[in-house]
Amino acid sequence: MKKFSVWNNGTRRYDYYTAQGEAGIHAGAPPRASTFELGATPEQAAWPLPADATKTGSGELPQGRIASTKAQAAVSFNELFLYAAAGYLLWRMTK
Repeated sequence: MKKFSVWNNGTRRYDYYTAQGEAGIHAGAPPRASTFELGATPEQAAWPLPADATKTGSGELPQGRIASTKAQAAVSFNELFLYAAAGYLLWRMTK
């Protein structure tokens, strides 16, 4: 069984989850970590929580891999620039 820990801001504790599979050593970076640019949020850089994971408890210290239920791709610099440019143009047009 694999163990995962997800930070819960509401309780200020880690929620523990288990999922099917070999536990391994839990070393290394998440599979998508090499695609992140500088400025990725913790949710973007964490391991994705498997769909079959079940909550098994909570505690003050993490167990297993640090995961996130909100893991998603990071916004690239180019996308961020386009969003900023579009916002600026919209602002200038409505002024």
